[in-house]
Amino acid sequence: MIDPWLSLLGLSLLMAGRPATSPGDPGPSPECPGDMRLVDGIHYDSVSHVCVDPPPAPQRAGNLKARDTHCFHYAEDVSVLEGPALPIRVCMDQYEAPNRRGASPIVMASYRSAERWCAKAGKRVCGEREWELACEGPEHLPLSYGWAVNTNLCNSNKGWKAVDFAKFDGPRDAAVKEASKLWQGAPSGRYASCVSPFGIYDMNGNVEEWVTSRESREWPGALMGGFWAKPWTGCRGTNDAHQPTFAFYETGFRCCRSPHANP
Repeated sequence: MIDPWLSLLGLSLLMAGRPATSPGDPGPSPECPGDMRLVDGIHYDSVSHVCVDPPPAPQRAGNLKARDTHCFHYAEDVSVLEGPALPIRVCMDQYEAPNRRGASPIVMASYRSAERWCAKAGKRVCGEREWELACEGPEHLPLSYGWAVNTNLCNSNKGWKAVDFAKFDGPRDAAVKEASKLWQGAPSGRYASCVSPFGIYDMNGNVEEWVTSRESREWPGALMGGFWAKPWTGCRGTNDAHQPTFAFYETGFRCCRSPHANP
């Protein structure tokens, strides 16, 4: 994989923007900087929901059927909470890095590069449990915006483009060109409806986000939220298959920090 920082020059076009409050945004807290939101609640290690609208099984040759296990609609207000309950109170960036409304999210980021970027900002990469709670909200929703997939609310229903994987193992210029060709991300906050109950934007779709993994996982970093070609991706469902140096055309992140005391 190429050095992610050189790719950022070609893929992250920063535009001026200021954090804004939407109908789904509770607004800033005195415990957090103005461009972050306070995530405060109880995280459960396992949350289950009842699927009431699985997609139709696709037809295959020989009259065999393969069932798609993704769910597009869950029974409302039905959440089974299991496992340890962990109180969480953290300040989280409203937007994917660079945390600017209207900016293109940083991509081609590895977990290690995300660690460095957040540290330079006086923050850290958000934890997996923190990310899950920030997405679910106090009702423990399956999706950041509710109980059923709505492809109009988030940047999560773009057609998948075939990837030339060899380009990402070759010269840097070729990798950047390939990543640019594949790019279907949206500027942060463009989907005003894609906001969690805590006021965090683009947690489903847009850019897949690095988090610091649960202690039980093999690698220190994992990916959450899916990207622009995965409409079914919700608040749970961690991609923990990659080493911390892995970087790809749709891997980004956001940062967290501890709240400060009320003045």
